[in-house]
Order: sequence, then structure tokens, then C-alpha cells
Amino acid sequence: MLFRRIVFGSLFVGLIAGVLLSFSQLSFVNPIIFAAESHEVAHDHSAHDHSAEAWAPEEGSERTFYTILANVLAGIGFSAVLLALMSQLSIFGITTVDIRKGLLWGLGGFTAVFVFPAMGLPPEIPGVNAAPVEHRQIWWALTVLCTTVSLLLLAYGRLTFKVTAIFLAICPYVFYIPHHDGALFNHPDPAAVDMLTSLHQQFLYASGASNFIFWVVLGVVSSWVVNRWVLRDVVLNANA
Repeated sequence: MLFRRIVFGSLFVGLIAGVLLSFSQLSFVNPIIFAAESHEVAHDHSAHDHSAEAWAPEEGSERTFYTILANVLAGIGFSAVLLALMSQLSIFGITTVDIRKGLLWGLGGFTAVFVFPAMGLPPEIPGVNAAPVEHRQIWWALTVLCTTVSLLLLAYGRLTFKVTAIFLAICPYVFYIPHHDGALFNHPDPAAVDMLTSLHQQFLYASGASNFIFWVVLGVVSSWVVNRWVLRDVVLNANA
């Protein structure tokens, strides 16, 4: 019963958060991406053969559809994790969950999934030079995991574990961050490089704002769903 409620609850929360994220991306993030792609395409077509280019959705409604689909699926996945953690911590009497704490959970998710990874590897626009994608993906996943565990230990762990939490938070930055050595952009036109550099900075702020909205909605709506649906009729062990 509890598992089924978490599954259906995550579908509801993920749909709301994913649609809001898509709206903010389509309004503020995608125009920056399109502007960067126009410079990238103008440069790349003169130097590369794109006959074997990987599949990508067509511009317009198809691209919008896949953007919304990806965001909704991400929202469902993240909300399932939030609902499971909130439910278990409530059932075992470690904490209670309300709207205020849901906001804190959302801010914690934003910190773990966006802020800490962005401090090492900021979001990138098309055309930017970067380290191999598989290296960046591994580092991102490690950073998210370490930061999530660190925040949970700081919030709910014993005092002796809080030192470990601090070590976990800084661990990904101590060992290796897969940076690209060299220029950020290879475009031959200095004016285009200046434009891409400006777009890159704008993209960081826009994607940060979009993710902030996404995670606040995830945290707040998840807390409401936990109380009104997931844990309905479930007897909690204790209040904290």
C-alpha cells in the first residue's frame, strides 16, 4: 500500500514540477541555447561533415515535446526519492514533514543536484569546450551522492557523523574535477566568442533559476502529498 502510494504520488508531483520546469526553460533557458546553437552551427558547418550526426529532435513542437517529457520523467524520479525518504523518516519518528520542512527539502535537493555540482562543473551551452562527457557524468553523480548523504547526516545524523558529512561534501572537489584545459570556445570570430561567453554566463543564471523553481515545487508539493496521501492512515512511531 505504501509503495503504491509513493508511486502514484511521484507521478502527480513529477507532472507538476516537470511542467513548471519546462515552462521556465522554454521561456528563459531555451532562447539562450538557440542563440548559442546559431553560432555553433555557423562555425561547425564550415569545418565538419555532419552526414553521420546523431539523432536529435526537430526544432519546434517535437523538441518542445521531448523537453517536457524529459523534465516530467526527471520530476517523477526525483519526487519518488523525496517521497520515499520523507515517508520513512516520518514512519520511524525521526522527523515530521510539513510545508515548511518540504521547502527545506526542496532547497536541499537544489543544493545537492545543482549548486554543488555547478561549483565544479557549471552548466554549459552548445559549442563550449569541455572534458569528455562520461568523465563529467561520473563526477556529477559522485557529487550529487556525496552532497545528498552529507545534507541528510547534517540534518538527522548524530553529532559524531556531522564531521563525516563535511568531509563527504568536499570530497569530490579534493580529488579530481574533469575540466577542459584551454579556451572556452574555438569560434574563429572574436565577436562571436564574446557573445558566446556572455550567453554562457546568462545560461548559468537562467538554468539556476529554473532548477530552483523545480526543486522548491518538488519539496513543497511532495510534503503535501506525504501528509495528505502517502501517510494517510499510517500510524507514526513518534513526532520529532
